[in-house]
Amino acid sequence: MTNCGIDSENSNTIKPVVLDLFCGAGGMSLGFQMAGYEIGLGVEKEKYPHSTHFNNFGNRCHLGDIQVIQNPKVLIENYKLSNIDVIIGGPPCQGFSRVGRGKIRSLHCDPTFIHDPRNQYYREFIRFVEALQPLYFIMENVSEMIYYENGEGLLIDRIIENFRDIGYEAKYNVLRADHYGVPQTRRRLFIIGNRLGNSISWPKKTHENNPITVWQAISDLPIISSGQYRQNEMPYTPRCQLNNYQKLMRSGAENMLFNHQTRGHNEQDLTAFELMTEGSKYSELSYEYKRYRDDIFKDKYRKLFRDRPSWTIEAHIGKDSYRYIYPSRVGEPEPPRTISVREAARLQSFPDRFCFMGPFTKQFHQVGNAVPPLMAKAIAQHILPDVVAEIHEESKNRVSIIPCQQYPMEIQG
Repeated sequence: MTNCGIDSENSNTIKPVVLDLFCGAGGMSLGFQMAGYEIGLGVEKEKYPHSTHFNNFGNRCHLGDIQVIQNPKVLIENYKLSNIDVIIGGPPCQGFSRVGRGKIRSLHCDPTFIHDPRNQYYREFIRFVEALQPLYFIMENVSEMIYYENGEGLLIDRIIENFRDIGYEAKYNVLRADHYGVPQTRRRLFIIGNRLGNSISWPKKTHENNPITVWQAISDLPIISSGQYRQNEMPYTPRCQLNNYQKLMRSGAENMLFNHQTRGHNEQDLTAFELMTEGSKYSELSYEYKRYRDDIFKDKYRKLFRDRPSWTIEAHIGKDSYRYIYPSRVGEPEPPRTISVREAARLQSFPDRFCFMGPFTKQFHQVGNAVPPLMAKAIAQHILPDVVAEIHEESKNRVSIIPCQQYPMEIQG
């Protein structure tokens, strides 16, 4: 497939320039772009996420490990950037994820965990902030990070102090994605900082009492069967009248649909999927449909609710998608299966114009690793007035870069 990313068009509008470190596929980049920022550059070391970011953001992504970039200023100069207004990014978090609160508090005695390179990348983020002096930064990680002790107290407190030592006021908070229009109950840690002397506050919750549900997110997508993974693009014909969330997801996608691919499953699994009710788990299946121990794999299978947000889409979906069974119902046309890459992307709030690159299992992994764009957009919009006010006087002297086409930012109604 040729470039299936977001189109670009020339514009003289000056926008805050963003550097996205550990950018992955570009969930944070997309959220900031939606809010009116310019994605100056992403940095990513993995091939397939880099390819996705590269194709969706005007070929502005550096492939390489941030640890080997000796001089951040030289890096941005090599990409014809004269300044960076905001640095965003999520340092790798595998060392903190899936570790319980009590377990994390006990790991300060485990030198293997402490010195795991995946737990040290936050230092690189701080290094880039110190070198490039952005007006604001936003660092994202798993919510469990707030519990980690490393022998010197809580790591999160030390990170805040590290930022203050280089001149930035910083605070952290754990936010829920469904409070900001994402059809998913994902919880993520965000650290926001600035060098302007401005107090740190958090975006207003827009959907706390009226979350977007799974069915509101995906019910318009074409019916497909289990094992449809050989066709990465297809014509889009809606199955129903679009709601506001679906209209937002379709904006800029014309009549095409990317990444609507599913895994194949055996007949025993498909029968089990069909018999499961929404929200039910593996442990509740009849004995004849169980291939694993149900005392260990209680939620090995789990069927999504139609009328609720999804639970967290995790990177593990790249290995299997049993915890994300499509909410088909007996007597209705949808066949039993697990969700497609595009449906997972919808539940993460990636619009359909955004195309994930690589084998479809790698596409799943990229979706699960990403920050939901609408969650990032809420933060980006919240700090935008401060950023714009600070750069207003110097805007005439800025070097322009080719901006990307803008699309609707809000869910109307």
